[in-house]
Amino acid sequence: MHIWVDADACPNVIKEILFRASTRLKLPLTLVANQPLRVPQSAHIRSVVVPGGFDVADNEIVRRIE
Repeated sequence: MHIWVDADACPNVIKEILFRASTRLKLPLTLVANQPLRVPQSAHIRSVVVPGGFDVADNEIVRRIE
């Protein structure tokens, strides 16, 4: 299992919950956004920056999981 999140509009409180869950369960978590994000240092958590635009983050997630 791998958690993918379109993080552009994801509330910070939800991101914090996802960070804790990913770390506790050792699940890979990738946040995709059109700007750099601050993520905790973890072997399981990373972020990907994509260009701005409608559905760009969503399309990147779909591309990577296909």
